Amino acid sequence: MKPLPDSNERPIIVSKKALARFFHAGWWKHTWHFALAFVPIFKTPIILSTLAGIIMTGSLSSLTVLKVDGVIDGNVLIPTLIGYATGMIITGILLILALFIGLVRLTGFTRAFLRCPLDLEDRTTSAQIKTFLDEGLTAVRHHKAFLAKSWLVSSIIMMPLIFVWCACSFIVVGLSPEIVQAYNLGPEVLNLRQGAMVVLAIAGLCLSNYSITTLAVSSMSDRTVKETSIESLWLAITTSPALSVVSLLAFIAVTVITTPYAVVVLFKPALQARTIMAATPMSYISEIWQGLSGLIIIPISTAMLCEVVRDCVVISESGKSGADKN
Repeated sequence: MKPLPDSNERPIIVSKKALARFFHAGWWKHTWHFALAFVPIFKTPIILSTLAGIIMTGSLSSLTVLKVDGVIDGNVLIPTLIGYATGMIITGILLILALFIGLVRLTGFTRAFLRCPLDLEDRTTSAQIKTFLDEGLTAVRHHKAFLAKSWLVSSIIMMPLIFVWCACSFIVVGLSPEIVQAYNLGPEVLNLRQGAMVVLAIAGLCLSNYSITTLAVSSMSDRTVKETSIESLWLAITTSPALSVVSLLAFIAVTVITTPYAVVVLFKPALQARTIMAATPMSYISEIWQGLSGLIIIPISTAMLCEVVRDCVVISESGKSGADKN
């Protein structure tokens, strides 16, 4: 295996060589083995998020009993609303736990994947992968204060873009064709909505790119908080063309594989309006499938995004950590 490059030799711009790895079968085998080894570690947040989805589906479906003509019976309304609120609170708690645990463990996965020397001949053994994963998770636990500060600073930097994204989302939802038709709004608002959709997509990609570079750079724990934030931002800018393309491909793959029903709804929006409140056995099966497929597809998509910036962020073998300066 080739040694990891020294930090002073990290390229600033993504090379064609980095993107060419996606066309090598060895990279996909290497990543598949990493994802399989990560399953036992990643199962906890997946189980929590799947339970949250099942509970939310059941809570929403409980409201269907209120869809009747005439006066609603208070003896039905109050217990139903209490049950719905309880279900949504539990859903929120489970999702927060899943997000926190999942982010921490994905950070460990990212560190392990990037620090493990890439062997396109796929000679990396399962024992070696497990060693890197154990080291990655241990490093994350050791540097959790550094990671929290790095993510907080990066989140503050992203606030303007987050505001733009939220504003555009409000415009897109608030000026839907149904609302425009219902309130007899002029056709010019549709142009505004289309423009907002373009800005929404661009802002979303920028946020995604910066999030990925922050995840990759911070997972190395070989810089200070300031260096991590600045380098992540600069890396998100310089790698944006390649990272945006890979992000779109990863997003499409994750959506198609984990939520195939979303693809059907995309072409037949009327289906969503008719079934959003109805819970069927297929609804629960879909939530379970989303969790099972996510066990593999989420680590693989994370690896795809991190591969784009691998040569720019890989830690040196000196063992020195900028996180220890914080």
